[in-house]
Order: sequence, then structure tokens, then C-alpha cells
Amino acid sequence: MRFTGLTLVAISSLYAFSAAAQGWIEFVDEQEMFGINLPLAPTVEEITYHSEYHAELPGKVYTATDQNVIYKVTVVDYSQTHLAGERALWDFHGSVAYAATNIRKRGGEMIHDGWAQSDRIPGHQLAVINPDGTRSYVQLHSHGRRLYVAEAIGPADITPPIHFQQSLIILDEAGEIVRYDTDLRTRVDAGR
Repeated sequence: MRFTGLTLVAISSLYAFSAAAQGWIEFVDEQEMFGINLPLAPTVEEITYHSEYHAELPGKVYTATDQNVIYKVTVVDYSQTHLAGERALWDFHGSVAYAATNIRKRGGEMIHDGWAQSDRIPGHQLAVINPDGTRSYVQLHSHGRRLYVAEAIGPADITPPIHFQQSLIILDEAGEIVRYDTDLRTRVDAGR
């Protein structure tokens, strides 16, 4: 089935209306080149992220809490590395795997650990029963020299926050949504 631009706009509008009807907002940070649905405007904390190759990188953690669920998006800027040449490239290309490994190291029972995509940008997804009995649902992607980690943490009876995870969009320098064709190399118009 082929979608026209108008069809995509209609679907996007319906999805946005659905999120808004639940009291959620479409949060966008064009400087950090992403957007995501959140229950309210997040607080933002600047952090220093320690990469696999021991680079200290600038990052931000966006946090919004709704009832008993904490929604976090961590964005790490790998373009600011002090590493040179291939080491910087390896550090960035391995960033999703490294972040997933760190989540696994927190302990708990993995109930899902597999490949994921957001607008056909490859990534990884984890679902964990944490040691304290809470659950974490995590989506990880890297693009444009940034690592994006979206995590929802809630009680054991939390409904998987699909509306949060599937709403992650990654933007280009012009603020347009990045989406690839099925070959994962060719950009297509995402119709923002």
C-alpha cells in the first residue's frame, strides 16, 4: 500500500489528536534534533556521559512524571568527543550496544531484548522487570552523531507505554523528520 503525503498528514494528525486527547504533548527540541510525546513539558538536566571509549560527552536528560510513571529521554552528543579518527567513529557506532549493555547491568529480568526501528532508523528495544519490581521499557537509537535513549519506568502493572516509545522522531538540521526507505539508506519525505 502506498501512502500519499496527504494520507500521512491525516494519519499524523489523528495520532497527534489521540495523544492530545489523553492530555499529552508533542515535545520537540530542535537543538538536540528529536521529538517525542510526553504527558507534560519535561524538566531538563545537563549531564556528562561516559562513553565506552571513556570520552566525556555532553548530554541532556528530559524527565516527565505522570502518576506513577517516569518518562525519560537521554540525548548524548557524540560530535563533541575528544577521541580522534576511528576511535571516535567506533565509539559512536557502538553507542546503542553500549547503552543497552549498561541497562542490562542494572539487573532484573529481561522480558524483551531485540532490534527496533524508529522511522526505519535502526535501534534496540528492552523491556525489563527491575530488581525493585518496577518495569522499564527502553528504546535506543543513534543518528546524526547523537544517541537517543527513551525510557519509561513504572509499577509492575504498567501498560507498556507504546504511545511514548513509538512517538520518538529524529530531526535533521532543518528540523525535518528523518525517515528512511526500506533499504535503510535512502531518505524519504516524512511529511511533518
